[in-house]
Amino acid sequence: MALEKITENDLLGKGVMGQPEVPGLTALEMQAAIEQITREVVIPKINEIIEQAASKEDLEKLLIEAGAVTSVFGRAGNVRARKGDYTPEMVGAAAKTHAREHAWDGSDPIDPVNISAADRVHKHGNITNEGKIGDANGMVLMTGLGGAIEAKEKANCGFVLPPERKEISGEFTAEDNKIYFGEGISDFVFNCDADKAASCHGWVVFGVPGTISLNGFDFIDDMDDIASAESGSRWEFDLSYGCLIIRKRSE
Repeated sequence: MALEKITENDLLGKGVMGQPEVPGLTALEMQAAIEQITREVVIPKINEIIEQAASKEDLEKLLIEAGAVTSVFGRAGNVRARKGDYTPEMVGAAAKTHAREHAWDGSDPIDPVNISAADRVHKHGNITNEGKIGDANGMVLMTGLGGAIEAKEKANCGFVLPPERKEISGEFTAEDNKIYFGEGISDFVFNCDADKAASCHGWVVFGVPGTISLNGFDFIDDMDDIASAESGSRWEFDLSYGCLIIRKRSE
């Protein structure tokens, strides 16, 4: 039943307000008139409220008897969730650590395409899985056919490299980009390379000249005739594309 307010109608004719100026009441009747509103209107209304309302303790007892939960996570009152109260599984979320499930061989693998990643097994052109390009030391990285990166020797990259100094004695085959030198050479056999690709420059200082032979050249310009070189004389030569030029530089 819904509670009702105390209205003016409830107070009409009650208490001393309803008595004439000279009530004509006995002392007992006057006492009753003074307490009439309290006893007949107010107290019954309060009792009605008490009957329809319940205390906190009454509510808790009622909930327990009904099988309801009166505490959460061991905490009573206005309980709010805290970190650690729920596991991911309890709320239908993924576990904090679940990468293994999404590995390529896991129970729920993720396709690299779905996350815009590279395939597990893929290539990087000439670059190996170890990050190598070729297997030689001192190579130069350049773009080759179609722009692919490849390793080339410095001499094949169009660089102008300083010539390498190389000591000679007796017979040898000319090589590209070398400066030859020699002291006290007695036999001098100079063989041109078969591809006529060598380019070299050098000096020779003869001891006691013995056999002097120049083999495989398309052209030899030897104005001073190296075959007649004297002991201790110094000679300079230039070789390019199978053509040899020899000059005497000292007596």
